[in-house]
Amino acid sequence: MNSSKGAASPGGSSPGTKNPTAPQHTEGFLIRKLRRLPNWGLFLLIAVLYTVVLLGMDYFTGEILEPGRIAFTVVTGIALSAFILWFVKWQRARERRKPAGWPTATNFRTALSSGELPEGARAEQWLPELLKAIRHERLMAWLGMLVFIGFAGLGVFLIIDNPDHPWFWVAATVFFTVVAAWYPIWTPRRRKKMQDLIAQLPDQEA
Repeated sequence: MNSSKGAASPGGSSPGTKNPTAPQHTEGFLIRKLRRLPNWGLFLLIAVLYTVVLLGMDYFTGEILEPGRIAFTVVTGIALSAFILWFVKWQRARERRKPAGWPTATNFRTALSSGELPEGARAEQWLPELLKAIRHERLMAWLGMLVFIGFAGLGVFLIIDNPDHPWFWVAATVFFTVVAAWYPIWTPRRRKKMQDLIAQLPDQEA
């Protein structure tokens, strides 16, 4: 008995094979660069970004950057960076215990960015995950936009509340406004990629 969902069309391709008629998706420039960073480079990047953002917020909102505050922020950034790298390694170790083609978080991200299912992908494993992700993306297209609009509104309030040092919150408000405008454009594109992956799933015999 054939599955009614996720069946590949006659001109489709099996998972792991290139289909010249299927749309190809490529990772963005920034994502490619981040993936190529060694662990120590990623560690430093996270720690530096955290420290710069936190201390920058203090500086541009008129706070005095005392040595104790700077040291605490640096140590916290290092600890956060170490935890993130540990978590990523732990997650990858768990994923390596899964069979090839399993819809792990890494395989899912790679499939979305490349537009191709991994070798050995099975419809009964991937179809529920893709359908769940599509439902989530439909919700987040508007909910995510509203969240970032709320953050932008909070930024406006903080600008008014601190008129002597508004620049950090001006930048934050612009950032959140741009993300809020981009969100309902970005999520349909992700849904389309997921639908393209569903079209690649083969029929499964019951």
